[in-house]
Amino acid sequence: MSQTDFRSFVDALDANGSARPVSASPIRHVAILGAGAVGQLLACEALAAGLDVVLHSVFGRELEDLEERGSITVRGNHLVGSYAVGDAHPERPAITLASSVDQAVINAEVIFVATPASAHATYAGVLADVLVDGQVVVLVPGRFLGSVAFRQDLARHHCRADLTIGELAAAPYLASRTGSTVTVHGVVRSADLATLPVDAAPAVVERLSVMLPLLTAVDSPLVTAFGTVTGVIAVAPMLTNVAVMEGRDSSVLLRDLVPAALSGTLIRALDQERRDVAFHYGVRDLPSAGDWLRTAFDPREQQDLDRADDDLAAVMADLEIFDEVTVGGTGGPHVTDDVPNTMVPLVRAGLNAGVATPATEAVVALASCLIGDDLMSTGRSLEGLGMGGVRPADVRRRLSTAAEVAPQAMSWWSV
Repeated sequence: MSQTDFRSFVDALDANGSARPVSASPIRHVAILGAGAVGQLLACEALAAGLDVVLHSVFGRELEDLEERGSITVRGNHLVGSYAVGDAHPERPAITLASSVDQAVINAEVIFVATPASAHATYAGVLADVLVDGQVVVLVPGRFLGSVAFRQDLARHHCRADLTIGELAAAPYLASRTGSTVTVHGVVRSADLATLPVDAAPAVVERLSVMLPLLTAVDSPLVTAFGTVTGVIAVAPMLTNVAVMEGRDSSVLLRDLVPAALSGTLIRALDQERRDVAFHYGVRDLPSAGDWLRTAFDPREQQDLDRADDDLAAVMADLEIFDEVTVGGTGGPHVTDDVPNTMVPLVRAGLNAGVATPATEAVVALASCLIGDDLMSTGRSLEGLGMGGVRPADVRRRLSTAAEVAPQAMSWWSV
């Protein structure tokens, strides 16, 4: 589907109206696509809630390891325990493993896609022919307008199912994984969830409350798009410490990469640009990255928190969870996922709104140079999502009237 076709598709929705909100009936069957730390924790969360859960990974060795061990061990401060996997323990409920996507989602009412945003298009292509009416797909997280991009990718593959697509602004957990052992460093107090159609969010949150009571419904994917702070928190510190990106030291604490000088200059500028652009798209009163971290992870009561703290270095030094959060390897999804799917669209949205974003542009340029790819031209953008040239004030309206409408064109394989 071309950009012009997609824009016509979205425009036509104004006349057709929104799809009905998803039913708020309790869920029983869940599929998790992606078996990283977050994916495994979501599977354990579902099992602990008494749900039938299927876990899928594209990596055969990952599934083999889980099958061989027969369980997922969770340590830290949430879900601590051992969760049966596969057929090793027929006497107790277990997480089912699936080697194929269609096997994983065949009976699922809710499908969590717990992968980097760079993999969303691939999953949309694989899922297009197997999704059915009434299913809910939740992107964990969605990055910038991930639900819009996912719906567009499904349309390109002629998906005819009437779906609800949700996206989280951030993963519910700050966690790390070694084999089949997952360590939970922190759990967010509240995670924003937006949907398409936009009025389905409260019903989705209600349905998922048995498994994830921390979810909060928001009224537009714009809120989750601009509310994502991982680019601010992790990308600049890692890009300015290239030795860490190259994997020379995998035991460096993230907070040690955020000195006061960096926090008070580049990181503060990145965060301010994020909020400035968001303001022009109708997303007001966004917390700073530091405020978000305190709200998400500070154990003190909410009324005791300082709501004017934009010194990220001070916040990280104050929060105990950052005593154990390390970085290393090749940069991981923080750089290769956050830059093209969070920071690039922020720059492009700023250009559309007439808001300068020099700090964010500089970080994108630096990442492009180090990675060896022109991320500004290949990253996510309003233009690529069929909303190029749409005034900021009208983007929210476009999203609020968007609904899942099955394509009318016939495909030769369905004739």
